Amino acid sequence: MLSGLFDRYPTLQVILGHLGEGLPFMLPRMQHRIDEQREGQKGSKAKRRPSYYFANNFYITTSGHFHTKPFLEAIEQIGVERVLFSVDYPYEQMDMGARWFDDMRLANETKLRVGRTNADRLFSLNLATLSEDAASGFGS
Repeated sequence: MLSGLFDRYPTLQVILGHLGEGLPFMLPRMQHRIDEQREGQKGSKAKRRPSYYFANNFYITTSGHFHTKPFLEAIEQIGVERVLFSVDYPYEQMDMGARWFDDMRLANETKLRVGRTNADRLFSLNLATLSEDAASGFGS
């Protein structure tokens, strides 16, 4: 994020597994330290703050991280439109991940985004539109 890569390639998208490999939770600390560096000693070639690149150039997946509280905190850091459901097979089993996702108390719209529409948009899958009413059984 600090190299200037995303300034040169602003549409580049990076997908991080395991709820972002801890980055969503370390980002505020990193941002604070970079902001507090003395002028001329930042060591960053980036034109924007790391939080900007994280919110615009990264997606994170659940991949094997089936814990609700960190999941919700990750959504708070990066936004629901940047989170994708995944399982991390063969290390984790689909039924375990699906059961966790299905049992989570979340709005249907949030489950639909994380479980379907975010991936549809990112990968240009062109899936048939699923109404929120039809999605009421999605993840329940």
